[in-house]
Amino acid sequence: MTPVKFFWAMACIAASSATGFEYRTDTPCDFSGIDLDGPISRMLTSLPEYMMRDSPEFRAEFAGIEFFGLKISGLNKVRRYGAVIPFCINGTRMIQVEFAQDGDVSLSVPWKTCTGAEGELQLRASVSRFTTLFRIEAPSLGQEVTLELAERTLPVSTEELMLRVRGGGMFPAIVSRYLSMAFPAVLRAMWYEQFFYNFDRSIRQALA
Repeated sequence: MTPVKFFWAMACIAASSATGFEYRTDTPCDFSGIDLDGPISRMLTSLPEYMMRDSPEFRAEFAGIEFFGLKISGLNKVRRYGAVIPFCINGTRMIQVEFAQDGDVSLSVPWKTCTGAEGELQLRASVSRFTTLFRIEAPSLGQEVTLELAERTLPVSTEELMLRVRGGGMFPAIVSRYLSMAFPAVLRAMWYEQFFYNFDRSIRQALA
């Protein structure tokens, strides 16, 4: 979604809020009698505990250390934050849902040295919130609502990103802590790119 489209979507939400969501029951934009909470809850319970991204960019060997792909852990701990916000665009029912995680999600790359030592490089945020737009299909009253991811998930806030090296001893742990403080923008860019891509991928799989 372009910034302009996102702006107008948010404007639609604000306008709907101002009018108290006064939907006409004779239009496709009527939300009366539609369960919006149940489908979100079912989707969240279907998110995996962990998933792998076996991408060449995360499988490499450098200076005697082999890296084994990206692992995303804790997606099943993501929770809904606040109320579901319904609105319409050109007669299409949409909902905006905000999610949060409280340090349970991590991005990690397992590694192993030629001497047999092993561990993982881990990136974790102490807390983060993010928002997602869904299209909804409700054939008729009483039938199950179908969700479809409308656009990519967007960040709301991400706090205290920390890079850690596990299994390498004291020195790598100190270095990784220093890197977390020295290069927060780099870590944030990595988190945004990998977390949101894989969160959206897990949503599509859960809704399939």
